[in-house]
Amino acid sequence: MKNVVIGTAGHIDHGKTTLIKALTGRETDTLDEEKKRGISINLGFTYFDLPKQ
Repeated sequence: MKNVVIGTAGHIDHGKTTLIKALTGRETDTLDEEKKRGISINLGFTYFDLPKQ
């Protein structure tokens, strides 16, 4: 199985975290302060399993 690493970069409040959540269904903002302020403070990581073909 091949692994692919995809990264996102962009200015604050441009939807990077929202895009990752839409693609994976996982929340990458884990700190209480991130949730309270609605911004990412720490880097977030997640994975996505492609459907088998």
